[in-house]
Amino acid sequence: MPHKFEVARFKRLMSAERRKELPPKLVLGEIGLRPGQVFVDIGAGPGFFALPASAIVGPGGRVIGLDVSPVMVDELRKNAALKKAANIRTRTIPETGADFPAGADFYFLANVFHEIDDRTAYLRRIRSRMTARSRLVLIDFLKKKTKHGPPLRDRIPLRTIRSLLVASGFTVVRIFRPNEEEYGVVARRA
Repeated sequence: MPHKFEVARFKRLMSAERRKELPPKLVLGEIGLRPGQVFVDIGAGPGFFALPASAIVGPGGRVIGLDVSPVMVDELRKNAALKKAANIRTRTIPETGADFPAGADFYFLANVFHEIDDRTAYLRRIRSRMTARSRLVLIDFLKKKTKHGPPLRDRIPLRTIRSLLVASGFTVVRIFRPNEEEYGVVARRA
């Protein structure tokens, strides 16, 4: 079973150090998030990406923050209220990832994919909810020793991610490096 993030450490997810290492606004700009779009943050935690996404998509867009942890969903709700981010909706989802919203512009998983058990089934569930214009974005840790991240044994090499995506009906559009520890993959339906 893959390593799971300890919910009690959620404050690290919103730290200034993490913001410096993985600047959310730059990452969201890199993937092309624009005003009026719908952004589904899967494994949203307390809102590290959901809150800046809310500002980018603006009042004409929506952010849907999903997490398996009710504690994380509550934190995101509190943080959204503090930021007056009225375009953010939140809810818990099962670990299997069932019931994703349909037709979003982006389905976004940052440092979550390595925690998923049946990755192919999970990707297929997301794909079934996507349209031709939708994009899937996966950000995760490189398969090498780094200062942060999950145990090395739980990290997924980029070549494995590519294979999983192809096997699940995706085409890789682009690969990017948000920093020295992580990779990003943008994919669409094949």
